[in-house]
Amino acid sequence: MTNSKIKPHHDMGGDQAGPITPDRPGDAIFAKPWHKRVLGLTVAGGAMGAWSIDTSRFWRESLLKTDYQSFTYYEKWLAALTNLFVAMGFVTRDEIINGLPSGPKQPFHDAALGADRVLAMLAAGAKASRPESTKPLFQQGQKVRTSSPDATKRQMPGHTRLPHYAAGKIGVILFYHGHHVLPNSNAHFLGECPEPLYSVEFSSADLWPDGRAGDVVIVDCWQSYLEPLT
Repeated sequence: MTNSKIKPHHDMGGDQAGPITPDRPGDAIFAKPWHKRVLGLTVAGGAMGAWSIDTSRFWRESLLKTDYQSFTYYEKWLAALTNLFVAMGFVTRDEIINGLPSGPKQPFHDAALGADRVLAMLAAGAKASRPESTKPLFQQGQKVRTSSPDATKRQMPGHTRLPHYAAGKIGVILFYHGHHVLPNSNAHFLGECPEPLYSVEFSSADLWPDGRAGDVVIVDCWQSYLEPLT
């Protein structure tokens, strides 16, 4: 197990959290009606173009530890989105508390996602792939070692997609996916900075003391997360 004292509270990969109850055919998509509204708010907010999906993820990670550990899934989404709206100047704390606007509309108001545009926008998606500007450093089958998550961050506190359980581990390049937007920079409005993206295969036994030798874990890693074995 990764030492929980040195990793952020949101990085829960590998933690023991009790039994998992798989979804069953026929289960409701949303456990409660308000869950779909939170998802709608998140999609509509992101569609205005003021921030990226990486920014949204960073703000969820940035919730207070007590809130993150006590909130349900969509409570995390709503709390982070509310904080982001306030930080970006879309609303004020007083407006949220009172439920009434108190100032002029914001510049992004006209970019709000109307119901008539939802289906087309969701169908189009938002691609993170970008044209290749450099040759990939690693090849399929090559052994690599991961960096530490903090070393990959472009600022502190910062965002990364490298989980702590895979930090400093040796893996093998399984696939190369081309260049993709780097979340570490994109989350903080520092540019897309596209990098080669790889699927890296790790032995479960190398990640955890009780991992079975025949099991593997595949982690998508940007090139700056990796270093060649010499």
